[in-house]
This record gives sequence, structure tokens and C-alpha cells, in this order.
Amino acid sequence: MNLILIVDDNVEFRTMISDYFTDLGYTVEVADNGREGLLKARAIKPDIILLDVMMPDMGGIEVLRNLQTEDGTRDIPVLVITGTFFDKNMSELFRQEPNCREFMSKTVELSYLQKKVVALLPRK
Repeated sequence: MNLILIVDDNVEFRTMISDYFTDLGYTVEVADNGREGLLKARAIKPDIILLDVMMPDMGGIEVLRNLQTEDGTRDIPVLVITGTFFDKNMSELFRQEPNCREFMSKTVELSYLQKKVVALLPRK
């Protein structure tokens, strides 16, 4: 069973994504801020992380960079999903991080997001 970690402070978005992937048979864990997300990533070693950009306490770029510092989390693929103004410069900043595999808007269609997740998950 593939494990997805959703790190997002927007409860409605987090719940919608969690419910969608749970209904598809995935195991889903959630964190409502970057610091909690980082702790959960270290503890559960998810197969993929869906990460928000702007969060209280610790933002998405800090989470990405902290994931890179540890052997157990550095290879976890991360899809960054933002609700903030979609700035090309911000996208490029995130894409420079080795574990950031995609940068997309929260307006993304769920079926497209699912295809991206499936493409990045390890074959079990």
C-alpha cells in the first residue's frame, strides 16, 4: 500500500485531497504545518509528499531543504502544490531542489494530480 503525506495548512484542501486518495485505496497521513510535516516524514517515511508553499511555522521551501539533509527522507519525491499567486520565479526556486518533482497550482484537476502521483510512486 502506497503512503502519501499531505502537508498543508488549508483544512478544506487537505481534506479534499486526503479523501480523494483514500477513496482510491492509498494510505494517507496529513500534517497541518511544515514542522509537523517534517516530523511525520521522518517518522513514517512516506512514498510521496504533497506539500504546500505558504504555511505557518515552516514554509514549503524550508521543508524541502530539511528533507534533503537526512538519508531517510532525501529521496522522497515531493509535489509542491500552491494556492498563492503562481509566480514563475517561485516555481523555478522550488524546481532547483532535487526532491521537488513538480510545482503546480491548487486549481489542478484531481485526475491530473493522481497521474503525477502514480508516475512518481515506487513500484511495489
